[in-house]
Amino acid sequence: MGGLGKTTMALSLCNDKEIKGAFQNNIVFITVTHSPNLKGILETMWENIVRTKKPEFQNVDDARRQLQQQLLRQAHRTLVVLDDVWSNENLEKLLFEGEGYKTLVTTRDRSIIRSTISTRLYELPLLDDTDALPLFCFWAFGQKTIPSNADEQLVNQVQAECKGLPLALKVIGSSLHGRPHPAWENTKNKLLNGESISDYNKEGLLRCLETSIDVLDEEALECFLDLGSFPEDRKIPVDALLDIWVYVRKIKRHDASLILLELASRNLLNLTSNLRSQTINYGSASELYCSQHDVMR
Repeated sequence: MGGLGKTTMALSLCNDKEIKGAFQNNIVFITVTHSPNLKGILETMWENIVRTKKPEFQNVDDARRQLQQQLLRQAHRTLVVLDDVWSNENLEKLLFEGEGYKTLVTTRDRSIIRSTISTRLYELPLLDDTDALPLFCFWAFGQKTIPSNADEQLVNQVQAECKGLPLALKVIGSSLHGRPHPAWENTKNKLLNGESISDYNKEGLLRCLETSIDVLDEEALECFLDLGSFPEDRKIPVDALLDIWVYVRKIKRHDASLILLELASRNLLNLTSNLRSQTINYGSASELYCSQHDVMR
């Protein structure tokens, strides 16, 4: 199921001190997606694991053969994370063996994972109220508890309708941040009339998340829809996005920047920097990229 937090958990594991120590910082994170460039991924794996000049691979099978041979020759602990894998055919092209070599796979379809003696499966559960409420409150109020001046019953009702799905809690909570009581009531009613999102039902999830998009004005909504024209699971240069809004939609650059920040504040897109520093400099769009969870596309 999309939005459970599989990618977030995988990234957290990659940044865990104990994990980094166990693999001596030899950790490679790769987003595979629905339609991956397998040859490009294998080239990336060679560059990050073998760390020598990449051969001129003839095709995917040649790249896989040479990489496997190299991994059998070298012996150092390596963790490769294959995130968002959709098919067994693609997965099999990216699995390798080697001393100290481990692979972590995230997928929405457990049937693509071949069962072996060394395979360990873990299914992320939906959050219970104990974990869901603090997450929802963090995005809705900037704290992990319900404020004393908020309608506790209403907050609990809206949170409960997110059915413990982290993406829904994050996006809907953000959309209600600073909103008046009628907006909360309106969101609650819309969620109550929607489908359950606790089952594998993308339409139900999207209907749930529509309440976050409804708060956008017409101009911001059109800008949000423009994100769908970019390839899935790719970082979008903010400069390119702003240019579309400025030159195609005829929006002033300052206003376009404000729309970008509004979408980010509502968790309808994620902003990241291409610099090593974790600090994002909003004054320089050339240093920024944005991306979206594919459920939002």
